[in-house]
Amino acid sequence: MYPATALELGISEMDFQQMRERQAIRDLFERIGHSFKTGKFNTVYNKAKEVCQSSDDRVSVRAFLQALQVYADCE
Repeated sequence: MYPATALELGISEMDFQQMRERQAIRDLFERIGHSFKTGKFNTVYNKAKEVCQSSDDRVSVRAFLQALQVYADCE
């Protein structure tokens, strides 16, 4: 999901920045084709919390995408 493609589908930048619960992020990414073992998901999610400086256990789609990229670059 990239913003330009998402905009064509009616998904706004605000949708990428909205803070979401852990399970909502996992469900969303699994619906678009990602699959995660629990450990990998938690590692990426925790990195996303750092990226967006989350003070609770919620992150944005944008932060999770950034964290997922960092994780992919390390593999």
